[in-house]
Amino acid sequence: MKRGTFQFGVASFLLLVGLSGCKIGQGENVTPTPSTLSFPLQSAYKALVANGVTKSFTVSGTCSGAGVLVTTPASTAATFEGVTALSAAGTITASLTDCTPASTATTITDYYDSNYTLLGFFSVGVNYGVYLTPPAMPTSVTVGGTGVVGTATLYADNTKAVGHGTQVMSYVVEADTPTTAIVNLVSNTYNASGTLTVTEQDRYRIAATGALVPVSSDIQYANGSSTHTIYTFI
Repeated sequence: MKRGTFQFGVASFLLLVGLSGCKIGQGENVTPTPSTLSFPLQSAYKALVANGVTKSFTVSGTCSGAGVLVTTPASTAATFEGVTALSAAGTITASLTDCTPASTATTITDYYDSNYTLLGFFSVGVNYGVYLTPPAMPTSVTVGGTGVVGTATLYADNTKAVGHGTQVMSYVVEADTPTTAIVNLVSNTYNASGTLTVTEQDRYRIAATGALVPVSSDIQYANGSSTHTIYTFI
């Protein structure tokens, strides 16, 4: 998984894990019914970050298995890039039946300002990400809406001596039911040479009441790799 997960805290988290070949889907292949409602994405996202989340998932794609994603509430006082922040720890553990290694555990720390805007993230041995311009989650969205959320500059660690490239996050609002929609946070990661290395699609179901629930995470590697991993949350 990636970032810091969403990659918006929880969203990008799965990519950082780096499991080989799994994918996440939304379930049965049925034609969804488009909603005409507006959905309060910004407040729903902030509530998820503030409260944390625990979700089990199954793994499919190149590998199969199961695991658990746990993110703590963003309430721990911290400092990030010299400014006061709130931190939240996310941990994902998975057991795989047909891949090596057979199990994996990864932790990432996300950093937010007091308004739960993501400042950056850090996973030891993976990426240290910094948003030079605060990412902008839209206040409300409707089915069919799209937009860019923000771009994180990636480094090997907090010394920022070694660049790892960039991660660009956007959103697409997909049809689901007459009263809900699917928010697809799409994160494209590019290496230091500007070559796309992985695309992660983190889908969340959102209700008009503001409830935001993780649905799946679909990770497709590129640049010579055909690994495709899907995590479907239960």
